[in-house]
Amino acid sequence: MSDRTAANRTVLALTGLALLTAGIAATRQADDRIVTAAVRHLQQADHRLLLAAGCAGLAAALALLAAQIPRPAPRRLDLSAPGCRLDRRAVRHATQVGCAAVPGVLRARCRLTGNRRTMQMSLTLTVDSTAHPGDVLTAVSDSVLAQITPLLTPRRLHTRIRLRVPSPRSRRAL
Repeated sequence: MSDRTAANRTVLALTGLALLTAGIAATRQADDRIVTAAVRHLQQADHRLLLAAGCAGLAAALALLAAQIPRPAPRRLDLSAPGCRLDRRAVRHATQVGCAAVPGVLRARCRLTGNRRTMQMSLTLTVDSTAHPGDVLTAVSDSVLAQITPLLTPRRLHTRIRLRVPSPRSRRAL
């Protein structure tokens, strides 16, 4: 998990915990004095201050929500040689074709996200039920990823590989 995602999830978890605690306190009879004191304090507060705090909280929540959305990779990737660029769709296509050629892989899907410094590649491989996952991972990392990584040398490449096995149920004919 990236630092940005971890920070966002921590802030969202702490906010949820605070709201949960406030909800529990509001429902309990023993804490009725705390709730009335908080409401009385809010009634005495300046409404412009409450409006500004509410807007700031809403803006912070929207910023955290927007930060969770993964950024697509740039369409053209600059290579280490000056003036040379590579289309990201070509990288995705080459990765998918290379992974599909590995024995035991039925289908390969590739997703490339990131920015100019760091790229994230997510591979989803649908493998045959008889294929050994260790052999498939070794073949993909040694052959396919070893060829793709030098293309993206100015950048760091983080790779996530997910293996899926199709369900053995029979398909219905229409």
